[in-house]
Amino acid sequence: MKTEQTPEGRAMDSRELMRMNRNAIAVLNLPRMLALILKKCCPERFAGSLATIEDRMRGELRSDETGMDEQNRNHLPSDLANSENENARTGLMRFDSIVLIVTEVAPNAFLVNVEVQNELRSYLWFAGRVYACIGRLLDSQKGDRSGYSGDQYQCLKPVLVLWILPHEDETYVVNFSGETSLEVGSDTRSGKAAKKALDGYIQYHVIGLGPDWMEHEAEAVQCLGHIFRCDDNQEKQFAYLEKEGIPMTAKAEKVLNEYSEDQFKWFHRSEKEKYDRMKAEMQSSVTGMQN
Repeated sequence: MKTEQTPEGRAMDSRELMRMNRNAIAVLNLPRMLALILKKCCPERFAGSLATIEDRMRGELRSDETGMDEQNRNHLPSDLANSENENARTGLMRFDSIVLIVTEVAPNAFLVNVEVQNELRSYLWFAGRVYACIGRLLDSQKGDRSGYSGDQYQCLKPVLVLWILPHEDETYVVNFSGETSLEVGSDTRSGKAAKKALDGYIQYHVIGLGPDWMEHEAEAVQCLGHIFRCDDNQEKQFAYLEKEGIPMTAKAEKVLNEYSEDQFKWFHRSEKEKYDRMKAEMQSSVTGMQN
């Protein structure tokens, strides 16, 4: 016997999930916090001080009313690809609960996508979402001055994606470096040139946080664990972030507290629901045996 949620229960889940997603976005929209996440999770692309990384992020393309600038829904900020522009603009655009950062890094620009995935229906569903997102990041550059037009594919920007899964049963890190394999012609000039151009064009990191995250020394795990899975120890959370260079301003505290409160309610309610469901199934099984 499986207990099914009522429509009211499903609606409550949807509202709570939406609120938790909004609060996750608010965490990522703290520039210094996002700089720390990128530094710890993507050190191959983001080195240096948090101030330096933060300086590579600029304005946000969205309207206060709709949460997105309709005119720029499928477009990147202009002039990003203009190598002659000494003050190349950078920008940020939102798709759903995704934060997309366009970063100009001489001599090459690249796109970074960061998402907190609070809902995981299945790993196959998640894999499809990852690759659909990557496809969208590439396709969004078509026909824009920041990306490419016509057959000018050399202007397409590489993509780096970071997915954070805070509610896993175990902790893990999955990395894809985008490395290709030159299986024939390993000593040819043409083969080496093709491999070099293809390598690293698409990279992604998937970091799942389980209750055992504190047992892992990886800097990415420690960073994300203290931010997204430290709901029961605020003092420890704030101490870690301050040590890493995050000033605990009133805004930062408010954003972290709101996400932690929603996460705490969601996680502990879901655990109670699992217990209640298992208990009902056991009682049904015992009753069936007695009959």
